[in-house]
Amino acid sequence: MDSRSVTLVAVFAALAMGLNAIRIPAILWPGLAYPLWEIPIFISCLLFGFKIAIMVGVINLAGQLAFFQIGPGSIVGYPVGFLALLVTLSGMYVAIIFINHRSSLEKPLSSKKAITLLTVFTTVFRAGIMPFIDYAIFYGILLPIVGIPIPEAYRVALIPAFILFNIMVPLYSIPIAYVSQQRLAHIQN
Repeated sequence: MDSRSVTLVAVFAALAMGLNAIRIPAILWPGLAYPLWEIPIFISCLLFGFKIAIMVGVINLAGQLAFFQIGPGSIVGYPVGFLALLVTLSGMYVAIIFINHRSSLEKPLSSKKAITLLTVFTTVFRAGIMPFIDYAIFYGILLPIVGIPIPEAYRVALIPAFILFNIMVPLYSIPIAYVSQQRLAHIQN
């Protein structure tokens, strides 16, 4: 890896770790906050590719585990957040392939169409996969660690919250990342 890549990873990882300190509570899912730290990782992915974004995500995960412990659930919660990031990046990967394919057949897509496709693909991936993983991990692993008994009816009642949370995250983070990436790419050139 060259020095430019190392510098990019360090800068975006520092930005992501700094955003870990900002916690906007998720009203639908008690005890959870919207992950603003994902935005710099998405920007790095759009600007420099998936390899850099995944390295930034891994460093951010290490920083979360080292500096942002919020109770015993952090040991499980942060890796689940990283898994959600990977699922969202997978949706972004498929969207970028689709956008590039469409652009090769026709004229390049407008920014509005590109941002819409990126948002739709990432939302479908995250909302289609993560609620099942969230349910399995939080109620199969996290609750036994924490030791809080929660009735099954309450667990099932939270499934819509899992789905809505995983829909909302890409709806705000992907457009912000795309617009930021466009501005940074313009400055870079």
